[in-house]
Amino acid sequence: MKSTNNSSAENAAIDINPIPYLTWTWLKINKDSVSYDFDLSENQGCEVQLAEGIKVSSGKTVETQLSEPQFSIGEQAAKLISDAAAEGKIYTVEKSTEQPLIIRIKLDSNSATHQIIHAKAGTSANVIIVYESSSDSAALSGIITKVYAEDNAKLHISKVQLCGKTVNQIDDTAVVCGERAKVTFTQIELGASHIDAGFHASLEGYQSSFYSDTAYICQGNQYLDMNQVVVHKGKKTVCDMKTHGTAKDDTTKTYRGTIDMVKGCAGSVGNEIETTLLLSPKAVVKAAPIILCGEEDISAEHGSTIGKLSNEMLFYMNSRGIDQKTAEELLTNAKITAAASTIEDENVKNEILEYLNGK
Repeated sequence: MKSTNNSSAENAAIDINPIPYLTWTWLKINKDSVSYDFDLSENQGCEVQLAEGIKVSSGKTVETQLSEPQFSIGEQAAKLISDAAAEGKIYTVEKSTEQPLIIRIKLDSNSATHQIIHAKAGTSANVIIVYESSSDSAALSGIITKVYAEDNAKLHISKVQLCGKTVNQIDDTAVVCGERAKVTFTQIELGASHIDAGFHASLEGYQSSFYSDTAYICQGNQYLDMNQVVVHKGKKTVCDMKTHGTAKDDTTKTYRGTIDMVKGCAGSVGNEIETTLLLSPKAVVKAAPIILCGEEDISAEHGSTIGKLSNEMLFYMNSRGIDQKTAEELLTNAKITAAASTIEDENVKNEILEYLNGK
């Protein structure tokens, strides 16, 4: 894939979303490879609805005892995006707030965004990031979001992608949690053309936890590549990863989900489930749910399901006057609205519904 920027910069062919441990090459699931013109400029189309108790400043580093979070897209892609974003943004949660911090990023030209969300010890906050573009804007967007959750902090981060079909996007969320910190992550992918999205969560602290809920619709000729990684380091840590979506038309969707239980994380629990409703024989759907165990005293489960609308469900819908096309739309939209219900802002929820109706 190439961006539409006609600058003289050479296109950089790089690997994105590498799986943590390689599997058979012939499965073609170990990574995504792209060739973009990474001549990005700092994103200027950013509107922030600041919440009380949250301070915004410039920079790319914060003072913390936590380790540096890792990137699911790979260090090369992350560095290209970070270097292009000349001035990063830091959102520091200094005291708990119920009012959401809402960040709106307009993707109408090639741009890079480097942002940090830093929740200080004992604080709680809700952060909503919305990506949108004009319907006819062709652009490449690179976004990296670092999340530091200090001891006993609680964060709910939502990312909602409502871009036009000519946008290519790389979006990574890198999380690190201290003792008893809890991060909940909601991700909704609806628009754009070629999307590389993922997260890497490191549960360092004792009894820290990470919960994710990802929902998507792939249609037309969209290409969605996801890489989700949770590493359990501290004792009695918990993760629960849910990914649900629909693949239609000539789309390609790849899912990589890894739970890594490293030595020393005794008493930890990890769960991972991914389901895809397949509505086209032309759609390509690949999934690699993985559990890695370096510790004996743990509990972990994973699963992946790819299936069509069952005859039983279709008969149930038909018996109530609902034809197959309407039934497919209902089930497709239900996956999105279920994830969107966790977003704590009615305006953003309505925008998601309007986007679904428009599609």
